[in-house]
Amino acid sequence: VPQAPESPRPVGSPREAADDLLAQLVSLSRRSRSFSTAVAHRCGLQPSQIHLLFSLYRATECRVAALAEQQLVDPSVASRQIAGLEREGLLGRRPDPEDGRASLVSLTDAGLARLEQVRELHMGAMAQAVAGWPAERIYRMAHDLEELIGNAEHAYQALSGPEPVDDPGASRAAANLSGDQPANELKKELS
Repeated sequence: VPQAPESPRPVGSPREAADDLLAQLVSLSRRSRSFSTAVAHRCGLQPSQIHLLFSLYRATECRVAALAEQQLVDPSVASRQIAGLEREGLLGRRPDPEDGRASLVSLTDAGLARLEQVRELHMGAMAQAVAGWPAERIYRMAHDLEELIGNAEHAYQALSGPEPVDDPGASRAAANLSGDQPANELKKELS
C-alpha cells in the first residue's frame, strides 16, 4: 500500500503552494474518472449511467427533460440512457399526472440496490486508501475539501466574465487541464 511522504514538502509562497495543490487536484480528477469507470464496469454499468442513477436518487422522481438538464445532455441522449436502464429493471416510468404527454422516472428497488453496490465499492476503496489515518485527519480533509470547493466555485465564477485571455500559452495550458498531460508537465506549463 503506497504511503504518503513522511514529511510535507517545504513551504514556499502561497502561490507555489496553490500551484502544487492545483497539480494534485488535476491528478486526482484524472484518477477519479478512472476509479469511477472501474467501479461502474464492476457493477455492469457505464459511468454516465451511474451519474444518471445518482441524479435520480437525489431527485426521487422527475421528468426526462429535468434529468437531461441535470446531466447537461440533450433530452434524446437522456431518453436513450433511461430506456436502457429501464430495460435492465433499474428505472421505472409512470405518466406525469400534470402533463399526460410526459412521464416521471424513478429508481426501482433493483436500481437502489445497484447504487448501494456502487457506494459500497467506492467506500471500501476509500476506507482502504485512508486506512491507518486518524478519524480527525479524515474529517479535517473532508472539511477542507468542502471549503476549497466553495471557494473555487466563487473564484472560477469570476473568470466567466467577458474578458478574453489573449495569451496562446495560457489557452494551450487550459486545454491540457482535461488531457492526459502529467501533473508535473502541467505545472511547468502553467508557471
